[in-house]
Amino acid sequence: MLRFSFARRLLLISLLLLPFTAIAQTAYYLPDAAPDSHDPAIPTPEQFLGYPIGSHYTRHDRIVDYLRELDRLSDRVHVEDIGRSYEERPLLAVLVTSSANHARREQLRAAHATLADPDAPAVDATQVPVVVGLYYSVHGNETSSGEAMLLTAWHLAASRDPEVTRWLDSAIVLIDPAQNPDGRDRAANWHNAWKSNPAVADPLDKEHVEPFPNGRSNHYFTDLNRDWLAVSQRETRAKLDVFHQWLPNIQIDFHEMGSNSTYYFEPSPSSMHSPLLPQASYDWNVTLARYHAQALDSLGSLYYTKENFDNFSPVYGSTYPDFHGGVGVTVEQASSRGLVQDTANGRLEFRFTIRNQFAVGLATIRGAVEERAGLFQLQKDFFRSARDQGRRNAYSAYVFGDPADATTSRRLLDLLLTHRIAVHALDAPLTLDDRTYAPGSAWVVPAAQPQFRLVHSIFEETPDTGGGVYGSTSYAIAHAYGLRNDRLRRSPRLGAAVTEVPALDTGARGETAYAWAIDWRDLGAQRALAELLTRNVRVRTAFSPFTTRTAAGETAFGEGTLVIPVAGQTLDAAALRAAVDGVAREAGVVAHGLASGHSVSGIDLGSDGIKPVRKPAIALVMGEGVNATEIGSTWFALSERLHYPATRLDPTQLGRVPLGAYTSIVLAGGRYDDLPDATVAALKQWIEAGGSLVTFGSAARWAQAKGLTGAAPAPAATDADKPAERLDFAARRDTLAEQRSAGNLVSVDIDTTHPLAFGVPQRAGFVHKETDVTLAPLPDAFSNVVRIDDDPLINGYLGAELRAALAGTVWAQVARVGSGNVVLFADDPAHRKYWLGTERMLVNALFFADQLAPAPPRR
Repeated sequence: MLRFSFARRLLLISLLLLPFTAIAQTAYYLPDAAPDSHDPAIPTPEQFLGYPIGSHYTRHDRIVDYLRELDRLSDRVHVEDIGRSYEERPLLAVLVTSSANHARREQLRAAHATLADPDAPAVDATQVPVVVGLYYSVHGNETSSGEAMLLTAWHLAASRDPEVTRWLDSAIVLIDPAQNPDGRDRAANWHNAWKSNPAVADPLDKEHVEPFPNGRSNHYFTDLNRDWLAVSQRETRAKLDVFHQWLPNIQIDFHEMGSNSTYYFEPSPSSMHSPLLPQASYDWNVTLARYHAQALDSLGSLYYTKENFDNFSPVYGSTYPDFHGGVGVTVEQASSRGLVQDTANGRLEFRFTIRNQFAVGLATIRGAVEERAGLFQLQKDFFRSARDQGRRNAYSAYVFGDPADATTSRRLLDLLLTHRIAVHALDAPLTLDDRTYAPGSAWVVPAAQPQFRLVHSIFEETPDTGGGVYGSTSYAIAHAYGLRNDRLRRSPRLGAAVTEVPALDTGARGETAYAWAIDWRDLGAQRALAELLTRNVRVRTAFSPFTTRTAAGETAFGEGTLVIPVAGQTLDAAALRAAVDGVAREAGVVAHGLASGHSVSGIDLGSDGIKPVRKPAIALVMGEGVNATEIGSTWFALSERLHYPATRLDPTQLGRVPLGAYTSIVLAGGRYDDLPDATVAALKQWIEAGGSLVTFGSAARWAQAKGLTGAAPAPAATDADKPAERLDFAARRDTLAEQRSAGNLVSVDIDTTHPLAFGVPQRAGFVHKETDVTLAPLPDAFSNVVRIDDDPLINGYLGAELRAALAGTVWAQVARVGSGNVVLFADDPAHRKYWLGTERMLVNALFFADQLAPAPPRR
């Protein structure tokens, strides 16, 4: 009885204290709020979490718990589970609006969706809410936004302010609380683990210095902010589905930047705008900026606009909305990278950064509500003008698809459908030059459609920027996929609209007592090889094409074709067939049964030109100094696409572990000058004994300089005798931009007969060029596999000097060293996980490692 009485007293005291706790929570973040401004039945973040916002970094699970509590307590909040991150953290979409709007949410969504239909009547802005997207924590260690999100959700759920009530009657606020929960927790746990009392402001303190890979990227070190167009990651796919359901009229992507800066919001510089977009899209950034400026002025916070951060490419979360008739905005807050840090502007507190982000989020809602009629007109006009722009385009349609590569063909089809792009079946065979497209394996994308600007982004080269931009200046997806596609002046007759990727008849075809064959030109064959080797099935690969009889008739197979003979296996013929069938179905490819080793043309199956594939043992070097994004792409390719294990070694381990346990070691771009001479010597000995070192960019340059590829290259000529140049300081930024390679698509010639390029469909291709690394030709003329054209197509922005330096250089080569080799790529071949055309070469380098540089014949 006494206990019960005490508990009741404690509950009564806490209920009485609720308003005072709310006041403490709002005193800093909402200094003008009245004491009874919020519903006390809705707990503040501090009441729920147990600490004031800004005094501790909130883990993702607690963010999720709090949002679910708001959903339970408030009729203004609805939380949807939309997926899971790679580390199995929940991905959420949070919808905040009035209870009346929630009651007819689907009706309102459907009405809003008509803005994307050029033929639908105009929407009455007084009857349909404006949609405001607030997207947080795409870069996990840009942490102020996640805490600001908690305050924003609470304020919208609990506020009694008439203005907030009007907002919720007039708007649907779509919140993505953490686009990158894995990276956010990596950063939050680091800062929490190293915080002190009192907090240490020294920028060199461990709290402020995250180790590799830091929290910016997701589990596979992907920069999710640059994945909106390629959609390589599961987090991106989940949020895109929600985006297309609601098509926000305004979308804010909350970021952080260097600690010595202030606050940035758009408009961006006109030199960083896309010529594909109407000027009205950018004019609206100016309109919205007035609301952001007003919010920060009221706080006395410094800010700037119009100086950097491009608004050019649909790969970004702040520009993808621009390609859908919305107003996308990047905001950047100087980061405290901990609870407090000394900066050029004085002490920067975590709570100060949160307050700025919170204020800008609310200002965005205010601006959207005030300007919603104009925002609706912008979106309606956008999709109308997009279709008209497509009608005027030089090409009326695009056709794509390769019958030899069903996997990549369907992957591009799936990407188009993910972006809600209209695609049609090819109605009849179509021949262009020496390329024939056939119904069932090819599709047509008309230009005259509301999504034309995304169609252009996928099939055409990037439009000229006329100057350097902040990020990559080339993003043409079809070129990066290396998939056969053509632009059509006249559209063929369109077949039925495609709404889903059609099923493919895969698996083992035919009965055999001799061998099975899987064409390496199909990207799915990589997955099949990885699984077959994991099951210890003996596999061979063809170094020359051949044609043989299958259940489908005479069938041509290209270089790299996998041949699985029945003889010599640990499985009997029936068990082998079952294994091959299961692997082929899982990989999405066809395994053709061959009844004879005698080919109709080309090499026979017993030829020395069909060589055994060694089961690789792969090590990826990742740790301090290594480019996390680059090595993450290789890790992702092996783990998610091929499901093949790779050991991850820290650079400091290279001199201590038995390197002979690995057939291939991958060094992505980074800094390796700190590796001891003994480690370099161990690597050299390992290569000479038969190892294969695979290097990208600066790692390739380092390997050359250390003599790992043979003789070190001669030092480059210097300009020591050149008279000193004098330039105006005011021109410094633009001049330095000329000297930067911001990511370009470059035309190349590929030796498709070399095992490094097996499966590449044609000699004329493209590579991604982001570094200033160039490779000189090797003396062995057969080893310079990918060469940049003498007068290359360079898509993107690249200064004249860099263009000249690039022409005619080698992009990929294999240097034979002793019994092993060094594979050198001038840039990351698996760039941002969507350059499938060159990722093929990376996989070849790892799985055909012992066949890349055969010894010269004896004389």
